[in-house]
Amino acid sequence: MESEDDESAEDEFDDSEEEEWWREDDSEYDSEDLDREEEIQEHEFTPAGDANQTLKIRLFLTDEDEGEFKWMKNFVAECTCDGVTVATALARYIDRGSIRSRFWEEMEEPSEETCSVAFHVFDRYGTVQTKYKDHPVQRGTGVWGKELDNGPLFLIEKVHVTALKLRRKGLGQRMVSLLLEKARQYSLDNKSDDEDADSFIGSDKAYEQTWTLHALVSPGILTADVESQLRGKSAEERLNMRAQVQSAAIEFWRSCGFRRIGASRCFAYSFHPQHQSRALAAASDFDPDRSHAEELEDEEMEVIYETDRFALVKELKMGRLRDTLPLHHAVLTLKDEALKAFFVTYANDEMGWDRVNNTRSTLLHLTACELKPSSTRWLLENVHLADSWKTARDINGYTPLEALQDKLETMRTQKEDIFRILNISDGFKGYPEAAVSCLSLLSGQDASGLAKARLQYGCTCGECLGGFLSARMSRSLIVQGETLYDLIRQDIGRGNLWINDNDYILIHLDHDVRRNLKTNKSLRKGFTKLFKIAAECLKAGRVPTAENLEWCCDNSERPLHTKNYLVDAGTQMGCRAVLRYMFDAARNQDEKAGDGECQLGLKNDWSGLLSCRNDHEFEFVAWACGNGRDDFI
Repeated sequence: MESEDDESAEDEFDDSEEEEWWREDDSEYDSEDLDREEEIQEHEFTPAGDANQTLKIRLFLTDEDEGEFKWMKNFVAECTCDGVTVATALARYIDRGSIRSRFWEEMEEPSEETCSVAFHVFDRYGTVQTKYKDHPVQRGTGVWGKELDNGPLFLIEKVHVTALKLRRKGLGQRMVSLLLEKARQYSLDNKSDDEDADSFIGSDKAYEQTWTLHALVSPGILTADVESQLRGKSAEERLNMRAQVQSAAIEFWRSCGFRRIGASRCFAYSFHPQHQSRALAAASDFDPDRSHAEELEDEEMEVIYETDRFALVKELKMGRLRDTLPLHHAVLTLKDEALKAFFVTYANDEMGWDRVNNTRSTLLHLTACELKPSSTRWLLENVHLADSWKTARDINGYTPLEALQDKLETMRTQKEDIFRILNISDGFKGYPEAAVSCLSLLSGQDASGLAKARLQYGCTCGECLGGFLSARMSRSLIVQGETLYDLIRQDIGRGNLWINDNDYILIHLDHDVRRNLKTNKSLRKGFTKLFKIAAECLKAGRVPTAENLEWCCDNSERPLHTKNYLVDAGTQMGCRAVLRYMFDAARNQDEKAGDGECQLGLKNDWSGLLSCRNDHEFEFVAWACGNGRDDFI
């Protein structure tokens, strides 16, 4: 979030270029967008210390071009003095509920800011990342929890006071206050429009959560305010200038009532006057640790690059690391076996085994995160400090195991493209062997059999069937199997009617099999019965694969109809067609990936089940069960 702090920014910075910057950057609001203004409000504001001057603030809503983002509404504030624009603000009201199943994909599109906040703070379903709620360090003050998981979001992207003489006179705070009040009223108006929503959602509490609004901001600095002032300055001076402006921006948002979400770079504002964040003094808010040495080195590299665009700054930085921390340099440059040999060669030298780098990472942090199990094992077995390293925390508050888990979570879910970030969660096929070995070494868990599978597939409950199928996922699938069995038994004796009514359930069957189902009641009964068999397979603690369904059929007193169906459709494809549809139906009724009907029906039974990282990863679990979409091509 780029902002000009009109309360705290220092006067020493020359802002002569910033007005031109604003016009260039925000031309998108000059013509067509302004023609679609809605709910226009006009306010007056008198700057502090200037009772004779009255500014006009115009507040209105707009949509994106052609309604591309129907789940989002733009809130714009424009302040003028004698007809000249002197300040502007932009915020986005985001209907999170309508995009929850594709939260990352949708939020990636509108702007760099919506993308950054979505991937930095939330998971793929728009729920605040677990670390910001539960981790002993990353949770920060702990004032934010599950309340941020539901409801619309109000993301303030820009607040910019362009007129220098009007800065630090309360104008920025006034514009923020007007935006927040407008968003609050807009949320209330939309809530009251949906009178029957509470009965569908299932409870007054769930209804309130669905409509609880929170505002977000990611404080940043205006490039134009700073960059021109950095030329000719030393790296230390440049770093201090950036830090000063960044601190001023954070101070401004805290003065508006925003408090940091865990240890993230984003801040939130609660509209509830009794929320615990309201009682947290600005001075008591959490600030993550920063490495002055790391930031200074980065600034030095930037100075070098600005002087010589052909300078190989990465190589220069690695050269410095080699000279000061040769062991750490080796971890980052050598392959695993070569690194282990390097450790062995210098085992008796006083090379600073106990030293940490600029981010307070031990050698164990680095070997684990670089996925080098042989070197990790060697350190644990041969360096007397290694046991203490297991609990040592880096600058982010992570132990080596936690740092590795955080890296693997990103590898599992995100991929940076040239100009965007991609959600790759559905393509997850398990962590690489080297990562599993490192997880085993650091956690002390066995790296064989089912224990290994649970490490490989990211199980966090420790009880996933096959290492990937959690109790909640299993219950969701059981519900679908039993429900579908009861549903499609209706009119089973009337071929044409049955086919027409259940055509959407038969989508994974070959055309010839569908045709045979129309004329053969035994096949219809067999197909229907297989849904119940799948549910019973899950209840028996078996992973729902085609092989296990066939086993259940062969080892139970089933009517001949089921076996007839499997002969006609083929055992593999006949079972997969049923299981694939069960996964799709479970996803569509999931509380995060779909409409939530499954959890609504289960109520307390659901909350009593052990939660796991894999609870809502339907595509991954379907693949692990042999029912991935590629299996039907």
